Order: sequence, then structure tokens, then C-alpha cells
Amino acid sequence: MTRKLRVGIISANWGAIAHLPAWRTLDNVEVTAICTSRQETAEAAATQFQVERPFWSVEAMCADPDIDVIDVGTSPLQREGMVATALKHGKHVMNQVPFAASLEGARRLVQLQHAAGVRGGAATSMVGLPHVAMMQELIADGYVGDVLQVQASWQMGFFLEIFPGFSYTWFGQAGNGTSVTRNQGSHVLGLLRHLFGPITSVVGRMETQLRQWTLPDGGTMDVETDDTLQSMLAFQSGAMGTFATSWTAADNPGFALEVLGSKGRLRLDALRYPSVDSARLRGAKSVMAMEPHLADIAVPERFFTIDGKVVGNHEMDLYNGGQRVSLARLFSGFAHGIIDGTDYPVTFDRALEIHGIVEALYTSHERRAWVDIVPERVA
Repeated sequence: MTRKLRVGIISANWGAIAHLPAWRTLDNVEVTAICTSRQETAEAAATQFQVERPFWSVEAMCADPDIDVIDVGTSPLQREGMVATALKHGKHVMNQVPFAASLEGARRLVQLQHAAGVRGGAATSMVGLPHVAMMQELIADGYVGDVLQVQASWQMGFFLEIFPGFSYTWFGQAGNGTSVTRNQGSHVLGLLRHLFGPITSVVGRMETQLRQWTLPDGGTMDVETDDTLQSMLAFQSGAMGTFATSWTAADNPGFALEVLGSKGRLRLDALRYPSVDSARLRGAKSVMAMEPHLADIAVPERFFTIDGKVVGNHEMDLYNGGQRVSLARLFSGFAHGIIDGTDYPVTFDRALEIHGIVEALYTSHERRAWVDIVPERVA
């Protein structure tokens, strides 16, 4: 392929705010279209975000021969049909996380992608964080030795106090494929799978601890999805893991990932959603001492370099959680997968695997027992 990949984005919300700036950092991609549900909003979004072609029909966008990649926003429940439409029209697809509203839906999408012979990606942006790339390199080089323990936590307070204009209260409604386990859990489990290999069994408990949300207008909303998860994980490598997450955690503690090995220790901390502006990577080699001695580890510029240029923060990062660099790294790998046939980490198959782990956590909660992960096989 000698020309640029042409991308159409479905969504004037997160797709335009977070994904669009990331796509625009790539030299081999141009975003040429944006789609919303109505003509007036599509045209307004095209003007606001300086995108050439507005669409208000998903079918029309997916059928357009001048579009190569469809980046699908909206809720998991709505996305499944949109992704299926794009695949049936032979488009490459970048999907959001959580990947689908159900395990059966996830399987259908992977089957469609394989049958269409196109590429599929899932926007698990933590995987693209430069600090994660550095962490992965250090682990591969033996910095920690054999990985023995993995401890992950992502604690946020999104729904303790809902501010005016917050558009994600539907996360608390059953039937949309959302919950803290499905949303925040999918992101972190995708990261843990990327860094430490297959997860073979899990035990989990999830609860709705804040059963009613107070809305900005003074009204209330009954919550139908879980807001807190505590879990233990067993890795194929023999490592043991713990993972806790909530979106009703006071003081927004943020993200932490700690790796304890036979020769050393690594720790990654970040505020809010892990991003380059707040992430801090530290490490220590094992020594005979009774107190920790973690020290900062610099992340080389090469992990911020995409298509030969260093990608830094951007004024829109204030609104997209600082995800521009992380998403750009993921999108670059995906684009090269289409153009050059190279491998990239956030495939549809990997997203299906993570979805299976999430469902196993729910099964564990119901059974009050460990549940083995059955590998997904899609012909």
C-alpha cells in the first residue's frame, strides 16, 4: 500500500476527543470521515474537529470504498452491530474496550473478522504506555528474574460525585455490557496479559457498594452494575497475582502495578488513567536489606518516538486523560499490521481472551470458587 490509510470514526465523543488526535500523529494515516446518529450533529462534528466528510449512517460509512479503517465508538451494546457491519464490508476495525457486551458477541466479532480476512484491534491503551514498554523490556532482560508476584490496583472515584455534563451514567445501567469489572477490569487484565503471559485461573468477588448515584440535578439513580472488584489471578508462568479496582474510591488513588521477582522489583504508579504526564516507573535489585530502596527509572525517548518523531503531550490531553501517546503507539502498530503484515499486541483474538477472563471472574463470584480459564478457539 503506497497511499495513506483512510480512517472513519464513529463517535463525536471519546472517538473524536481521544482517538482522533492519536490517529493524527501517524504519517501513514489520515482521518477522512466522522459519523454520528444525525445529520446536524455529524456536520457539526466534522466542522469542530476539521474532518472532511460527515456521515449519519453507519451503513453508508462502512460501505464507502474510500474508507479503509472504521474506528468504532459508542456503548458495547451498540458497537457490536457497527463492528459487524464494518467487517462485512471488508473494513479493518479498531474497537473500544470492553470489546463486546457478551462473550457470545465477542466470539461472533472475532469469527467475522477472521472470515473477512481483515485486521482487528482493541484500544487497550494501557498497553501502549511508554512506561509499560520499558517495563516489558526490563522484565525480558532479566531485571526482576523470575516473576513471582504481580499486584495491580486501579482505584477511581468517577461516580462518587457526578458533575454536570458527565455523559457516562449509562455505565450504571444493566444490559449495556458495562461495569467496573468489564470496563476498568478489561483494561488492566489486558495489560497484565500483555506483560506476564496467559492467565490460567481466577477467583473474584464484585459488588455494587454504592447502590445509588446522586445526579447533578439533585435526582438519584439506582445502580445496576458492580462498582468494585477484588480478585486473585494465577499465571501460566507460575506467578501469583492480585487485582483490585473500583470507580467509587474516595480521593481517586489512581493506578499501581508492582512486580516482585527472584532478582528485583518494579513498580509503576500513575494518577487517574495511566498516562505519560503522571506515570512513574521505579525499580530495585534484590539486596539483603530490611527496607525498600526503589529508584526512578528513566523511560528512553525511543519509546515516545512514532514514525521517526517524538510524540509529546498536546492541549487536548486535558480532556482525553493524556492518552494521545499511548493510543498513537497502539494505532501505529495496528496500521503497520495492515500495511506491512507485522504483528501487534491488541488483536481481536487477544480481546476475546480478555473477555473470557472477565466472564470467568463473574462465574467465580457466583460459585465462590476458583475458575479455570478455557482458551478461546476461533476457526
